[in-house]
Amino acid sequence: MKKQKKVRPRSNERIDEVAKQKIFKTYIKEMEEKTEKFTKTNEPSINFHLFQTIRNKDLVRDSIFNLANFYDTNFTGNKDFMHIPNISNILDNILRYPIMLSTQKDMYGNDEILGTTTVKIENNKELSDNPYFPTVNEDVLSITGILTKADAVDKNGNKIKGLGRELFKSAIKGAYNINKEKNVRLICEVDCRNKNSLYAVEKAVKELQEEGIKIQVFLTGYYEIYNSNKILSEAPTFILEVDLNNEKELNNNILNFDYTNCQSTNLYSNLSKVICANTKECKKYINILDGKKVIYHSIKPINALGITLDVGTTADGNERIPVLSTVQLEPVNRINL
Repeated sequence: MKKQKKVRPRSNERIDEVAKQKIFKTYIKEMEEKTEKFTKTNEPSINFHLFQTIRNKDLVRDSIFNLANFYDTNFTGNKDFMHIPNISNILDNILRYPIMLSTQKDMYGNDEILGTTTVKIENNKELSDNPYFPTVNEDVLSITGILTKADAVDKNGNKIKGLGRELFKSAIKGAYNINKEKNVRLICEVDCRNKNSLYAVEKAVKELQEEGIKIQVFLTGYYEIYNSNKILSEAPTFILEVDLNNEKELNNNILNFDYTNCQSTNLYSNLSKVICANTKECKKYINILDGKKVIYHSIKPINALGITLDVGTTADGNERIPVLSTVQLEPVNRINL
């Protein structure tokens, strides 16, 4: 059996329990409001909720495996675009972060997962605690692992559209409401070639703006990971930040990152050169993690609503194959859920 890629270690968590509970309550309320609003204009069988609101222990256990299976079977794109959580990662996330779910009842009355994302929470003591987005003494929320079911249909057989965008909107709106009482930053990591995720964020922000939510989204930086041979081990990753206070001065210029001339030889380095040529670096942070060098480039903010990607074939040929491995129930039964 192929060993599953380990999810990157994140920050030291220092947000106090009271603040964390407020974050969870905010997202619980957002999910309730999303369900009410969504069912007025769409298929009423769709439900939005946090994983943590599942109370029945047997359902929690089953849902853990269902979520792991959902990630495994529904993400088959470029494997650099998403770090698929295993059961251990999911268990850890359940205890620490709001996990947003979109579900509907299947023919047996069970909840079928249609979409999910996790809003991770961090507050770091040192810049090196999270080398992918170095911050100190700031509450940072990050939208991670957003995924929707391929070809999802409602009970009438109609294709369900826009679930990923709705999850993005809820993740952003929840952070926006949290920020009214406690300053937080909201980010999202996107592989520099991942058009679908970039455009989903853009569309979510535009729709929220149309609904009267005063926010912006900008490209605040990108990180690179070099192996021991000083060669990039993966494509550069953009860090998008949502300006929850609507204070950034951003122009409306269109910026196209054109990778069509990037040769497959030294592909990651060629991608990096395109990004470097189109951004202005403000500061560079260098850290060593697990023998690899992580470089975060803080750049002059760029209005993300004006960014387009022309990726050509640079993301082809690296598709992920579902693992679909058999797992044992016993380890989960011993955990006090």
